[in-house]
Amino acid sequence: MSTSADLPIPGSGQTKTPRMRVLWKWSLVVAAVVLIFFMWQCGSAFLQGQKLANAAVRHFHEQLNTEAYEEIYRSSDERFRAAQSHDQLIMFLQAVHRKLGNAGRESQVNMSVNATTGGTFITTWYTTAFTGGSASESFTWTKGGGGLKLCRYHIESNALVTQ
Repeated sequence: MSTSADLPIPGSGQTKTPRMRVLWKWSLVVAAVVLIFFMWQCGSAFLQGQKLANAAVRHFHEQLNTEAYEEIYRSSDERFRAAQSHDQLIMFLQAVHRKLGNAGRESQVNMSVNATTGGTFITTWYTTAFTGGSASESFTWTKGGGGLKLCRYHIESNALVTQ
């Protein structure tokens, strides 16, 4: 025996309710898959940027250790070269190397990636052990052509002030 409450009323739209629930569930599934895909893309891009940045920092330190200041200047981004004159940059790098000595083991502290209309910028912060003391360094790299170019370099160390 059934009551009138259990039967669908013609024209009331109750027969469409199961179909709407299925569409709603599929919408959630599709949204979740798209979100997971984008999170995976961002994560893999972040890891790739981290590997590139670590390699670029090691290369920069090798150049600094071998006093290849001209090579650092030539291989850097035009924004880096425009921020100061050629002679100022060379004198700065010479002073860093003279006061701190050779760069040793570096340890990445933090990293950020910023994609803008002006390019993709990867900023990394390191604690680096030099023969003359430790230093905090930050590097901003611009990504292009499958590699990174130095866009900004900042170093802080007590040894730079006291020696």
